[in-house]
Amino acid sequence: MKVLKFGGTSVANAKNIKLVLEIVQNQAKQDQLIVVVSALSKVTDLLHLASLRAASNDESYKEIVADIEKKHLDAVKNLITVSEQSSLLSHIKRIINHLETLLDGCFLLGELSNRTSDTILSFGELLSSYIIAEALKQDFKNSSYKDSRELIKTNSNFGKATVNFKITNQLITDFFVFE
Repeated sequence: MKVLKFGGTSVANAKNIKLVLEIVQNQAKQDQLIVVVSALSKVTDLLHLASLRAASNDESYKEIVADIEKKHLDAVKNLITVSEQSSLLSHIKRIINHLETLLDGCFLLGELSNRTSDTILSFGELLSSYIIAEALKQDFKNSSYKDSRELIKTNSNFGKATVNFKITNQLITDFFVFE
């Protein structure tokens, strides 16, 4: 089994993601793969900015969320065949709605806790990994998506959490059935 990790520039847009998909397709001929992806380029920065603006009672965070949503919807429209887009677009919208709810809370309270910040910053990877997994499924019907939050466990030191490797390694081993 081989792990392939692609950073933000590699998954900056649909064009770059198509190159990633080609790499995955070529590697999948030789090995079973685990594909790990970062947020689309600049999305983590946008999430951080939106959270700071919301906590500062600056309603422009809503425009940033709209930009983040558009970036991901555009990726879906460029990567996924039209007949397969509906459920994915609905899923993306549900994730964006959850993000908006968290940011609305920051706006109303005028604060941003480390725990909330960590949660908000994770949305980039949640969105990109789901989109890329769905794009892979078009050519690799036996591929699947796994929410990393189900496998990676940390302590509660929000803002500077440390991975609990004992639990995380066991969850990964159990999921992938390493021998």
